[in-house]
Amino acid sequence: MASANVPVILTHFEELSDPRMDRTKQHRLGDMVAIAICGAICGADTWADVERFGREKFEWFRTFLRLENGVPSHDTFGRVFAMLDTSEFYHCLANWVASLQLDLKGKTVAIDGKTLRRSHDKSVGRSALHVVNACATDLGVSIGQVATEEKSNEITAVPRLLEMLAIDGAVVTLDAMHCQKETARAIRNRGADYVLQVKANQPSVHDALQELFIEFGDADYRGVRRHTTVEKSHGREERREYYVAAAPESLARDWRDVRSVGMVYRCREASGKESREVSFFLSPPRRTRRKCGRWPGMCGDTGGWKTHCTGRSM
Repeated sequence: MASANVPVILTHFEELSDPRMDRTKQHRLGDMVAIAICGAICGADTWADVERFGREKFEWFRTFLRLENGVPSHDTFGRVFAMLDTSEFYHCLANWVASLQLDLKGKTVAIDGKTLRRSHDKSVGRSALHVVNACATDLGVSIGQVATEEKSNEITAVPRLLEMLAIDGAVVTLDAMHCQKETARAIRNRGADYVLQVKANQPSVHDALQELFIEFGDADYRGVRRHTTVEKSHGREERREYYVAAAPESLARDWRDVRSVGMVYRCREASGKESREVSFFLSPPRRTRRKCGRWPGMCGDTGGWKTHCTGRSM
């Protein structure tokens, strides 16, 4: 049980290993973690930002942190955090996020990989860090991350990330790279639904869906649920048409709990030029067409949600 004098957030980081030698420690690791997390939540993008944030809020931090030697410098923050065990840190962070008991039922959790800026160090031959991030887009909160050596390892990283998350009742969206049976199974095992985008990396599924919706089109989409959205912004107009139908038996046998298949037709006009794109998706429950229009990753890319939950790097 946590001590009454220890902030709740720090109880989840008590098992985080401190890589420093005792004689070199001037600042408690828990104090540094608390300042860094609070700074990141409030928009700090760099370690210099975190240091400034800590100094500006020093009196407030003193109400629950020791800070015997004041606020660490940005160099100290950067050096210490670079030494931490990444897996340990994210495990502690995930436990803290889970303790917040975020209600994700019916909410979208978007999973995507990215390379963290300024994470490389040519002097020691260290390449940039690539992470797979899970973001609760409706809440604008990153709920978990795992590091990978490179982008090609994202597929194996996603199941590890899912094991860390409490996503019961959520709807997980991923790009076409993650349209894998193992990923679909892992998501369902966590009690969540999924929306998997289908592209050429799954040729048999892609071709089957293409033929299916061609047949629907020939029949004027009778029996297919449809929904249309139009967005206008900065001289650009984008029209999206969503089509949702019951999954054919052949897909339902091979993909766990697939009940719905869909197509998104997107037409974009900007600067007098028109572009068109069609994408397909798989999903377990029978989705209403209006719900489909709310989910990122169903418009041909996942870029729409990234601006809402970038998972700042420092």
